[in-house]
Amino acid sequence: MSEFLSYLFTLLVVGPLQAEISERLQDVPSTEIVQAGHACIAAEAPRLLQRAQEDWSWAAANAVGVGVGVVDPVSLLSGQNPDCERLVQVLTQSDNEAEEA
Repeated sequence: MSEFLSYLFTLLVVGPLQAEISERLQDVPSTEIVQAGHACIAAEAPRLLQRAQEDWSWAAANAVGVGVGVVDPVSLLSGQNPDCERLVQVLTQSDNEAEEA
């Protein structure tokens, strides 16, 4: 059962998270930030899966939230990872600039 839930969480949360980051980074000219994005996902995907296995209610709430668009998948990234911290900072900055335009 745990493997099935991990598969669903990967399908419903980790996949959209990777797609969201890739889409947002298309307009970022810095290859350094793109590499940080890839490193962040590589580090955080296993952590997210571990948390999902340990807390099924968290996993279900976030899977539904991401699925219906209420939860930004980027918000699930840990601030403890320096690559993720840089990535979230750049994405937040570009989102704020897009809102102002």
